[in-house]
Order: sequence, then C-alpha cells, then structure tokens
Amino acid sequence: MPPSRQRLVLIAKTATTVLIIGVSAYFFVRNVDFGELKESFRSADYVVALSIIPLILLSHYVRAHRWKVMLAYIHPGVGTWNLFVGVMLGYFMNNIIPRSGELVRPYVTADRERAAGATFSSLFGTIVIERFIDTVALLAVIAIVLVFDTALFSGIAGFEDAVRGLLYPMIILGVLFLFVAPSALGHRIADLFTRPFPERFRERVMDIFTKLQTGFRAIRTLRQATIVIADTIVINFLYMVPLYVMFFAVRSGPTLHPTLFHAVEVYAITALAYAVAPTPGAFGVFHITARVATMRLLHFSEADAVAYATIMHFINYTTVMIVGAVFIFLFNLSTKSLLGKNRSTSE
Repeated sequence: MPPSRQRLVLIAKTATTVLIIGVSAYFFVRNVDFGELKESFRSADYVVALSIIPLILLSHYVRAHRWKVMLAYIHPGVGTWNLFVGVMLGYFMNNIIPRSGELVRPYVTADRERAAGATFSSLFGTIVIERFIDTVALLAVIAIVLVFDTALFSGIAGFEDAVRGLLYPMIILGVLFLFVAPSALGHRIADLFTRPFPERFRERVMDIFTKLQTGFRAIRTLRQATIVIADTIVINFLYMVPLYVMFFAVRSGPTLHPTLFHAVEVYAITALAYAVAPTPGAFGVFHITARVATMRLLHFSEADAVAYATIMHFINYTTVMIVGAVFIFLFNLSTKSLLGKNRSTSE
C-alpha cells in the first residue's frame, strides 16, 4: 500500500476511534449526578473488586493452554509459559492499538520458541482460527441468552431484529465453515469466489485462507477438538464471573440480588459491542454498554452503573498493562519495538 494511502487509512481509523470513544464518553456520564457518583466510588468495596484479578489472569492462562493444545502437532515443544507471555503482550498491545496484539503475539512467541521450530506464519494461522472460534462462541452465548431473555436487545431501534436476523444464520455458517475450510473443497471454493477480484486483493484473501487452513489442520484429533471446546467454555466462563463478582462491589448490587445469568447478559452485550466497534482497551464501548446493561437488567442507579463500569474496566485494563509491562522489562523488549513488529507485519 502506498505511504500516502497508508497515512489516509491511519487518519481515518484514528478519527473513527476517537469519535467512538468521545460519543461513548459523553453518553456514559450524561445525566449523572456527580455528587452521587462520588459517593458510589467512595462506598465501593474495593476488596471485592480486586478479588477479580486472579480470575482475569486465569482466563488468559487458559487461553494460553488452549493455544498449546492447538499447537500440539505442529509445534509440540512450545511451553505454556511462553504462550502465556505472548497472550499477555498481545492484550497489552490491544490496549494501545485494537487488534494489533493478534500480530504481535505470534511474533513475540516465535522469537521465544525458536528451539521448538515455531514460526510467525504457523502461529498466526492458529490465532486466526482461535479468533474464529471465539466469534462463534460469542454468537452461541448470545443465542442462548436470547432463548431465556427474548427482550435482551429491546429498546434499541432495529437492533434486536438485526441481531435475530443475522445471529442464527451466522452460527450455522460458522459451523459449516469449520468443516469445509480445512478441506481441498474449501480451498477451491475460496479460489473460485476470489477470481473476479483484482489480483492483489485475491492474493491477500488466498493468503489469509491458507493461514486459516494451516490453523484448522493443527487440530487433528477428537481429543484436541474436545479440549479446545472445553477451554473455550472455561475462558468465556472466566470472563463472566468477574462481571458477576463486581456486582457486589457497588451499593446497588447486594440489594438487587444479581445472578450469574445477569453477568452472562452483561457479557453478551459488552462483548458484542466491542466486536462491532473495537477501541483501544475497549475504552468507551465497554463503559457505555456496561452502564446501559446494568441499569436495564439490574436497575442499578445511574451513579452505581457508571461506578461499576469504571472500576471493572480499570482493574481489567490495569492488570493487563502491569503484567505486560513486567514482561516487556524482563525480556528486554519495548513498546516501540512491538509497535514496529505490528507495522511490519501488517504491511
């Protein structure tokens, strides 16, 4: 891509991100009584709030374990600890530039696992599949929630019908894709559908598809597939539990008797919003959707909903940034070098 065009794309992405964060921040604090908000922060139970840190770290460690299982046949010698380092540095970078961690993670891990023969391409292929699995899992969570709460997205004009109209077909297509993509038929279909497009675009699509196939072929046995599915369920569960625990850190929570299902609903809403409009560290997007969800589902006061979203996000974000910074220091890396790897890989 020419430098001038790259610059325009970067400016457009940055402007869009700033706009999303700005609009979200405005609606996040709109109509909030700042006196009540101060009291919500003052009365919050920070011991309860801080208790979610081990759960956050455990969710990332399980993600590293799932990655190791996916690599069992193509790179059997990789260590779970190095994969965990890669995962944390990936999230560290996502907190600065959305999605950049998906490029930084295989780069860092390949550097640390050279003895095991790990390469950027093979690692990136499994990350692409991992993201695909996570997307299908999120859609499945939303589908299950909608079975029990048909009004989950009610009140948002047109959104509920759009979700229902797209959700189930996307899950079906996703499951079909899991079976077709690894096969020779899948490659032929991709080749056929990309022929009408410009050669450069076609090459990039086929390159991505080749990485997808590499990632899919890494899962060769029923045991692998079973563990990957089990780990995916555990990861999503560990994302939901901190949301549940945090209910009890603000004044409204204990008096309203929240349930784990409420946390599942909050997770479905916030995760879907971030998937649609990713921002660095989910800034703005998480805050406004968590506020709306807790007020609508649990009837939190405006001040407590804002306090809940702010404390939850701060602890999650800070945990990742501190652990990531520690790894950067221990392994003599720098944010600048990680940003350089992201740019060189994406070009």
